[in-house]
Amino acid sequence: MDRIDKENERRRFLMGAGRIALGSAAAMATMGQLQMVHAATRAADKYRALVCVYLFGGNDSFNMIVPRSTASYTTYQAARPALAVPQANLLAITPTRGAGGVDWGLNPAMPELRALFEAGRASIVGNVGPLVTPTSKADYQARRVPLPPELFSHVDQQAYSMSMGSETAAKVGWGGRMADRLRDAGYGSTLGLPIGLTLAGNNAWLAGSETGMYSVGSSGPTRLDSNLRTATDARGLPRRQAFQSLLDAAQRDSSAFVREHGRMNRRAIDFSEAVFNAINGVPALTTVFPTGRFGDTMRTVARTIAARGALGQKRQIFFVSLGGWDTHDNQPVDHPTLLTQLSQGLNAFYNATNELGVADSVTSFTMSDFGRTLNNNGDGTDHGWGGHSWVVGGDVAGRNIFGTMPEYALGSARDVGRGRMIPATPVEQLGSTMSRWFGLGLSDVNEIFPNLRNFGSGADYLPMLNSTNRLLNEVNFTRNRGGKG
Repeated sequence: MDRIDKENERRRFLMGAGRIALGSAAAMATMGQLQMVHAATRAADKYRALVCVYLFGGNDSFNMIVPRSTASYTTYQAARPALAVPQANLLAITPTRGAGGVDWGLNPAMPELRALFEAGRASIVGNVGPLVTPTSKADYQARRVPLPPELFSHVDQQAYSMSMGSETAAKVGWGGRMADRLRDAGYGSTLGLPIGLTLAGNNAWLAGSETGMYSVGSSGPTRLDSNLRTATDARGLPRRQAFQSLLDAAQRDSSAFVREHGRMNRRAIDFSEAVFNAINGVPALTTVFPTGRFGDTMRTVARTIAARGALGQKRQIFFVSLGGWDTHDNQPVDHPTLLTQLSQGLNAFYNATNELGVADSVTSFTMSDFGRTLNNNGDGTDHGWGGHSWVVGGDVAGRNIFGTMPEYALGSARDVGRGRMIPATPVEQLGSTMSRWFGLGLSDVNEIFPNLRNFGSGADYLPMLNSTNRLLNEVNFTRNRGGKG
């Protein structure tokens, strides 16, 4: 590590130490976390990437992961008679933790994710969603605790899951806040390329950061001046020359505003050319991706990861999306089709990271607006609350269910009406876990996810990433022994 990186690391360590609360017990606990952060930064010097796969519209988790046990399945079937997946068709999974005494199965459209789960390369986060503070059914009914803004609204719940704010009070997205802190810690691109890379256009998850986000097309990068660059005819060449002359003149203009505008255009063109050359310069992948936009998108993410050296990036944060999950009707046809795309796309992407030799350094996870109602409304479902997420990668503590699965029963302890389930795990906990894996410290995640403190000690991390699990265990062991041999 060079001198600048060392200075950045030392500065961040001292800033974190300055936040230690008074009192020996609090100081010791915080120092333990800071020691872990220091070690994590050293251990995480190798490349790492995080891929957020956002399922726009609200995924029906209750038909994605279904109870197979006879009693639990009967209750589930009674709640949604028009939509229940036939029990005999479910793909059995065998989680080593978190099953809650229930046999679980996956929708038959997901054999690839089932294979990854059983191989220990994928896990499930059960009943995760937006929460401000721990909330019971009685709390919700009496409105005696703060609730996320505009529950069951697409735009507000998308905004909350990505930025912890509402549509009308949007904050910097937590992916963007991670990117800012990584940049400050010395992990910025040597080319000046943002750490945050979107393959789904502008989005709240990466929005608002100081470092910005860079957009790549689902089929690959584009040149901003592609039409002019390839011009060779009698009409095209003069246009290209005129465009270059305008840029050059703008950068020499007497107006600071015009000069900056010219420089911004020039930087954008140079960035696009550098990214185009880097990604298109990597060898072709042999991994076969499914046809369609989502398959193309995941292939482009893999190609961008392959180009990390040429792009000068040790950290990459990707945002991709798959839309169409607002299944108010025709769900028996549409939902399995979407699950097939998700399962095949995530599986191919994992295989590509294996091909590139970075499977342990890349983690993908899903988020959605919300879960859906347990009961059916004709041949569809309505907007719900809690739902289930996937986590996939070589460093994932696989074949587990993290969090707490709800009872698939109308009127159950977490049902606030029609099978809208109060989440058991806040989305902040999922995000904080990913942030810790990236090497960020407790002080960082408490700033990024301020509601975490409402959920008690240890809420900043779910034990679902092997390398960070080992590091936490080592630090806790040292602290619990008081540092004695």
